[in-house]
Amino acid sequence: MLSAEHNELLTRVGAGTPMGALMRRYWIPALLGWEVAEPDGPPVELRVLGEDLVAFRQTDGRVGIVAARCPHRGASLFWGRNEACGLRCVYHGWKFDLTGQCVEMPSEPDATNFQAKVRTPAYPTYEVGGVVWTYMGPPTRQPAPPLFEWTQAPESHRGVTKVWQECNWLQALEGGIDTVHTNFLHFGKPAPAARMDTGAVAFGAETVRGRAVNFSKAALVEVVPTAYGFTYGGIRRLPDAAQFVRGYHWIMPWTQLRGYSLDVEKPEVDGHMWVPIDDQNTMVWNFRYTYGTAPLTDDERALVGTGNQFGVDIDRETFRALRHKRNRYLIDRQVQKTQTYTGIVGVNTQDRAIQESMGAIADRRTERLGSTDRAIISARQQLLAALTQLEEGADPPGVTPEYYRLRALEQVVPPEVPWFAAMRTRLFQLEDEI
Repeated sequence: MLSAEHNELLTRVGAGTPMGALMRRYWIPALLGWEVAEPDGPPVELRVLGEDLVAFRQTDGRVGIVAARCPHRGASLFWGRNEACGLRCVYHGWKFDLTGQCVEMPSEPDATNFQAKVRTPAYPTYEVGGVVWTYMGPPTRQPAPPLFEWTQAPESHRGVTKVWQECNWLQALEGGIDTVHTNFLHFGKPAPAARMDTGAVAFGAETVRGRAVNFSKAALVEVVPTAYGFTYGGIRRLPDAAQFVRGYHWIMPWTQLRGYSLDVEKPEVDGHMWVPIDDQNTMVWNFRYTYGTAPLTDDERALVGTGNQFGVDIDRETFRALRHKRNRYLIDRQVQKTQTYTGIVGVNTQDRAIQESMGAIADRRTERLGSTDRAIISARQQLLAALTQLEEGADPPGVTPEYYRLRALEQVVPPEVPWFAAMRTRLFQLEDEI
């Protein structure tokens, strides 16, 4: 369980809140690059950490992100003219550059120096991996660029989407780092096709992962704290007593990497970033990449089958899910009876359905967490500790680039061999101590 006080601390993200201050110390994925593809093209509205913003790609190709409201009379800069390296409010012609400085004020007399005194809030950006990132914290504390390995992969080797989720960021994160629900929510066939309590095959046995989750429905979860958050393993026994381990990383505050493939020619990693839009909404970023020589297929880059495909699962203009609580996620009760545990199409659509069902902000006071909830418990503890660090003037975990060389993976480990020792070199791509 979590006290009401701690739940408030971890879920409220607006300006002036402790968690809001913590999150503003990291690079935040704000836009897909193609949303502002055209220099001097239309501005784009966005909302991040409860702040209404406008993004624009100016004439020289750089992206600016500024407060949505013009500081003159509060008109929205979304209606502005993006021209000559600046965004001009159409109400009185005031023009702002990407630093937020007013550079032209045609509605005032030529002799005035008023424009030099006017600024609007603006945030620096960094574009990499097909994503425009922004930093909303103290300028003197700006961290190293967000160079996750997936951002360094060629476009042919990665796929990225995002989707609006209608609940608080924390329950979305906690659903993502919960490895055990996979057995039930995502794949398992219900009775009578396959009873989960009788050992009947409920997953495809053609893969090692499928055989492992068939044999070991209650995974052992182990968490190893690190300088950036933690790494953790979901450990399942195979019939021959070997261990199938899915190795994950959680990078403060909202990023998960998880192993996806045992294919040595095209090893894949995928993951999410659960970024608060505000207290009651989250933008879930979804990515997949390979660090092998072979590129991803078009379907793999589009994230087909995950519940995160544009045009099939997500509206490409609004980023809203096409299966949502108002249409009951298009649940098919007959499919639920005979084929899948949920009757809902799409792995992450299933996640959204359950996480949104908890309410806009989950009440954690009455929870009863078990041993397989170790990653969730650890994340809460580390987030609360990070709030204390920040209050004491220290930098929070994960702002230095230890995460640049992280790589999640799946691996079969021989019986009785400690999984972390067996996988450590590949998980961190290094030999030195973490």
